[in-house]
Order: sequence, then structure tokens, then C-alpha cells
Amino acid sequence: MQPNDKVLHQMAAQAGVTEEEWEHFLQQTVLRPIHSGQRLIEAGQLVNSAHFCIQGLFRLYYILEDGREYTAGFTMEQDYATSYAAMITGQPSAYTIEALEDSVVIEIPYDLLKRLTRSSHAWERFVRVSVERLYIRKEERERELLYASARERYEACLRKYPGLEKRVPQYHIASYIGVSPVSLSRLLRRDSL
Repeated sequence: MQPNDKVLHQMAAQAGVTEEEWEHFLQQTVLRPIHSGQRLIEAGQLVNSAHFCIQGLFRLYYILEDGREYTAGFTMEQDYATSYAAMITGQPSAYTIEALEDSVVIEIPYDLLKRLTRSSHAWERFVRVSVERLYIRKEERERELLYASARERYEACLRKYPGLEKRVPQYHIASYIGVSPVSLSRLLRRDSL
């Protein structure tokens, strides 16, 4: 087993993937180090692999027409960092994924996932559960942006990404919750009084 891939391995086992199938899967994937500041996926790039973060931290962001960056999300250990829509549609990624720390991912070729899901119900369940995790997170994010206050979005961010405030600059969190860095600073200062 590759280091720190415990959650991915558990997800596969819960889906019914045997140890032999898991080992065969690992032989067809790549353990890839990504340095801080390096881009895993660039906006406009075709995406041929899913990436599972086993160490480190990534930021998913869009670049707006005026050049500002809008943080769509973060990926921490034991979660996926990929542009799933770009991967399955064959269209270029709409956003960039950048390492904020030295990181390690398991790179899973999309062709491998397609082969496995066609040949095994266990792998089909594994992929479905993985996609369901991504979908739930996306739906929660949309609900937060539509209904939650800045304070509630900040608290939800810290629940979703425990310890993030110690790992990233405050302006990345501000961008994620949809406020200016000054507004976030005021919000946090108000709470500390």
C-alpha cells in the first residue's frame, strides 16, 4: 500500500474491491509529488486523470476577466483534487488547481477508471461513492453562497477544512467565502473583542 492512502483504500474496500484488485489498481497509478506553487491542473488544460491528495493542500480557483482570482475550494489530505467535469467531458478545465504546500497525490488515469467500472461492480460502486462525495460538497457550497451570512460561510469553511486558517493566507479564505480580505479581517476582529 502507498503511504497515507488509507481513506482511498477504505473506500475501495467498502465498495467490495478485493486486496488483489487494489494492488493491481495501485500498480496502474502514479504516486506524484507536487511542489508548493506548482499547478496540478491549469485552466484551459485537458484533464486525463483524477488526483487523490494523500499529503498536502491544494487551492481550486478561477481567474476572472479583470484578473482577480476567485477561490472555489480547497483539497486537503484524503480527498480529490481534480476537474471532474473536464475529465469526463473532454473539455478544458475551467479552473486551476495549485499546490499551497508540498504535496503528494495518487494520479488515477481516467482510462483506468473507465476500464475498471466496465469490468467490475465493485469499482463501479467505488467511483459512484467518490462522485457522490464531490456532488454533496458542491451542493453544500452552493447553499452556503446563496443563504449563509459571511460569518456562517467562514464557520462552514473551517468545519469543512479543519485547520485551514493555520495553513493558508487569510486572503484565500476571504476569496473562498466571497468577501474582501478587509471585510474578513473586520469580521474576525469583531469576534475577538
